[in-house]
Amino acid sequence: MRTANIFHLGVKELRSLIRDPIMIVLVVVSFTFSVYSAATAMPETLHKAPIAIIDEDQSPLSTRIADAFYPPHFMPPELIAQSEADVRMDAGLDTFSLAIPSGFQRDVLAGRNPVIQLNVDATRMGQAFTGSGYIQAIVSGEVITFCMAIGQT
Repeated sequence: MRTANIFHLGVKELRSLIRDPIMIVLVVVSFTFSVYSAATAMPETLHKAPIAIIDEDQSPLSTRIADAFYPPHFMPPELIAQSEADVRMDAGLDTFSLAIPSGFQRDVLAGRNPVIQLNVDATRMGQAFTGSGYIQAIVSGEVITFCMAIGQT
């Protein structure tokens, strides 16, 4: 098909579109309002997500991890006791609850693979999915940086 034929077919379609006001309204709504509302309805990034930290280790590494959560992604973390975690999650005060067990720094320095528990409020699905990845990356980065700073790998 020649370029001239394609041009004439395009002009023909535009003429028929101009004669159909309902179709013009549908096109405008589809490509403006619908796209805008979908883009602003659920942001892909975190914004001031509330996080609580249960620091049973009280070590320099656990303090470093707690200090790594800051705005704009997270609210300043609340240091809480284990007994408060479920109550705060149920009340909607925290979206994330990060539990650092006692002996965490000792186990990291000994070359073991200690586990940190992350509790997530799944009723906030967008933040829960994105935030879990952010938290994992932040904790891993802080552990690696800490080990490199003291000369361990």
